[in-house]
Amino acid sequence: MFVSLASANAETAKGSSNFMRRTIARTVTGVAIVAGLVAACGSEGENGAAGSSGTNGTASSAAGAPSSGAPASSGAGTGDAGQAGGEAAQKVTAAIQQALQQSPITFTTESAELSEKSKTALGEIAKAMQGNDVKIAVATHAGYPDAEKSKALSEKRAEAITAALEAAGVAKDRVKTEATGNEKAQGDKALDTQITVAQ
Repeated sequence: MFVSLASANAETAKGSSNFMRRTIARTVTGVAIVAGLVAACGSEGENGAAGSSGTNGTASSAAGAPSSGAPASSGAGTGDAGQAGGEAAQKVTAAIQQALQQSPITFTTESAELSEKSKTALGEIAKAMQGNDVKIAVATHAGYPDAEKSKALSEKRAEAITAALEAAGVAKDRVKTEATGNEKAQGDKALDTQITVAQ
């Protein structure tokens, strides 16, 4: 009786051990499946599929909002201002080219006096400079071998041009002069003046 009870207990223990093994195996398998699902859901959230309605979606829509909101319009405003400035500079450049084609700003040898034609040309340039803040650069020369004498004469020529533009309504601080003396032009070329829109 005692032997059969002991063997029955042994059988029960053996069955119980097998049952435990099977339970542990199922639990481990279940944990592995859950871990796989969590990993899959996490990667979808990062890619934006599952996260589009969650925090990631909110962040991305919040990040997307400024591009269609106020900052974009203020950026466009800056672009408009830059474009307006560019159009004004183009207008002044065209006026300079046209005026200098019709009457180049030249001086006679050893003179800083502007001819009437040169004054008229400067008047046309001054007209194009009204209603904007475009600045111009004026380069004058004098081709004497003596560097000091050339520098002094080219400065007087620059002053004459600035004075003529001022008389036509252009503020002095909008005219940037470069009196080069004999450094950049000699001979007849030193009698010509270059005028461009200042950068």
